[in-house]
Amino acid sequence: MPDTHIIPLLRGVSCRRALLPALAILGVLLAMGVPARADINDVMHEVQRVGSARVIITMKTDSGGRRAWTMAQSVDMQRATVAAAAPAFEQRLQAANIPLMRRYKTLPFAGAVVNADQLMSLAAMPEVASVHLVQMERKLPTPVVASGSVDRQQAVAYSGSLAASVASIDVPNAWAAGYQGQGYTVAVLDGGFNINHPMLSGKNVGDACFADTGSDGQGGALTAECPSGQTPQISSGAASNCPTSGTGAGRCDHGSNVASIAVGNDGTNFGVARGAKFMPIDVFSSDSGTGVCGNNTPCEITDEMATLDALDYINQNAATYNIAAVNMSLGGDTKTGYCDDDPRKVAIDNLRAKGIAVMIAAGNDGITGKVEEPACISTSEAIGSTDDSTHVSSFSNFATTVDLMGPGENIVGAAGSGSGLSAAFSGTSMATPHVAGAWAVVRSAFPTATADQIEQALKTTGIAVTRSGAGFTVPKIQVMHAINFVAGHNRLVFNQIISSNASTLGLSFLRVYNSTSTSGTITFTIRDAVSGTSLGTYTSSSVPAGASAQIALSDIEKNAVAAQGQTIAATGRSYYNLEAASTFGGYVQYILWTNNLGVLGNLTSCPAGLSTDGTTLLNIDAANNSGYVSHIRIVNPGAVAGTATLTFTNPGSGQQVAQWTSPAIPAGASYDITEPQIEAAVPALASATSSGTYQYNVLLTNFAGYLQHVVANNQVGLLTDLSAKCDLTASTSTSSSSGS
Repeated sequence: MPDTHIIPLLRGVSCRRALLPALAILGVLLAMGVPARADINDVMHEVQRVGSARVIITMKTDSGGRRAWTMAQSVDMQRATVAAAAPAFEQRLQAANIPLMRRYKTLPFAGAVVNADQLMSLAAMPEVASVHLVQMERKLPTPVVASGSVDRQQAVAYSGSLAASVASIDVPNAWAAGYQGQGYTVAVLDGGFNINHPMLSGKNVGDACFADTGSDGQGGALTAECPSGQTPQISSGAASNCPTSGTGAGRCDHGSNVASIAVGNDGTNFGVARGAKFMPIDVFSSDSGTGVCGNNTPCEITDEMATLDALDYINQNAATYNIAAVNMSLGGDTKTGYCDDDPRKVAIDNLRAKGIAVMIAAGNDGITGKVEEPACISTSEAIGSTDDSTHVSSFSNFATTVDLMGPGENIVGAAGSGSGLSAAFSGTSMATPHVAGAWAVVRSAFPTATADQIEQALKTTGIAVTRSGAGFTVPKIQVMHAINFVAGHNRLVFNQIISSNASTLGLSFLRVYNSTSTSGTITFTIRDAVSGTSLGTYTSSSVPAGASAQIALSDIEKNAVAAQGQTIAATGRSYYNLEAASTFGGYVQYILWTNNLGVLGNLTSCPAGLSTDGTTLLNIDAANNSGYVSHIRIVNPGAVAGTATLTFTNPGSGQQVAQWTSPAIPAGASYDITEPQIEAAVPALASATSSGTYQYNVLLTNFAGYLQHVVANNQVGLLTDLSAKCDLTASTSTSSSSGS
């Protein structure tokens, strides 16, 4: 959609005539201390262009000494706070002849249409905090996946069905563990739903329609698509205007497909949260004007007023329907960075405080570095698309502002009419309900988890995917892995760790990797292996994001803070048990170096089993450590050949040193290469080694297989596998145990 809010001041009027009213309005606004100047400029330009503007007004609910609206308030208190502020505010609007288009019940906003004089009056009102120009948004179009394209080839190779896409994000294992989203609801904002389809029948709750009526601001008329013809409509079937013929035919195809991906279940075909309900909310209107629709009239559009109304409704009914997540497969302009001036951020933050995440499609423009509004709201979950493997879809927007990735290619779900299945849909619109459903599944496993905890779990356990030339990765969700992460299965006790008093048996090292975006520390509680008595604690120095630390047990003994009345490196104590608790997520290993034999061994063991991550290798030896030659084995268990990209990072800083791309690895095959061989092919890596770097961390991207780290201990001619590691999650206490 074009940038409808970035409009030249001059459209058939003289510079002076255009500029003076704009400056006059701006002067009043600044004099009144109205914030959000960028928004005000947008409103002024729109008024200049067409004579009026549709706006969302933020009320100062504490004006006149009244109570301020806050997210900490209960829904009832928020409703009361808004109701108390509304009369004085609406009287001001009426006195200024400003027509009120929308009233919100639990959010401090109102929708209106203003001309230049009314905008100046609005700015002078003490009850007004800010004014925001309303933007038009559309259902994201389904990209055409050409028959000869890479996307099509990938979709064929990986099936592209809903069953395959759901399996690609590790959902069946969650179902098998009893987590299906049962007891929760996913709210879906879209443009009509076939609630009688077998995949959706009996699942709809709280149906509503908040579509717009009136002028679209560009010469066209908006007609609400609510079945009653009136908006709002709140009743069963209110979001199910699904004509089978005429200009509206097919309007429910998009929403029905999206909803079935999130929660569908007909006993044979399953969406992600197959045990959950869904709240269908229609926010789309029919627009008759060419100003918005171009030559494709009529078209379906929505805007910030309608979607804000839907978010307000969700807030009011969150507890009644146990809403876990919100899905918004819609979009407008593309943005670089965040767009936190959008008033919907307040509504999204308000829901997030209740543990409810709002998933928004990143857009189908195929752009790297931008997403569409409103996915650019920082506290939403912006969702990009992959195939059923780990390839970023060519149509998907992909940026550092994208939070998570889900499968979105050739997804077959509920049809918009009748009882059959839909045609194959592709787009970030399809990826987004995979993530919304996943959130409900994880929520059903952990009813009291915070939104931050669930988000961290999905991000930390996801598969890193990237696009050529992007220079960053975004995680593709893995649902059961996320559930295990929240469960804290990696709260570790390593037992029988060899102390420095038994160094003839070997020297012990703990390798710790921080996979998060912030630095942190790990703390080991040291216990006597026989009695379990706590001897003291050791906390590491800060481990940067993406970095690792190799901690010698001798350093832990030397620098630990002893418990009262205890000693640590006491003569005769050959073993310790170590409990690990970290402030970051990642991985940890127990490595033993039997220095008298010249052998490195991995004695890692984990209470929930070894980590299933196969994309991260810790502390690979460089060529300058010739006694221990690291072999990197790349395994392709997939159905098609592929190349793997290995990123080498400095273990101490986490900074990228170099990248290497493998030759094509056939399906079912593996490829073995030594670190010195890679150095010989990659000058940047060889240069870092010659400058004194003796170890690297290695990350695998853009490949559906996994890595293995095998060391050739040259002194004795022995190969040992150093791949095994435990998942590490941020925690403040430890309770599990494991042998090593």
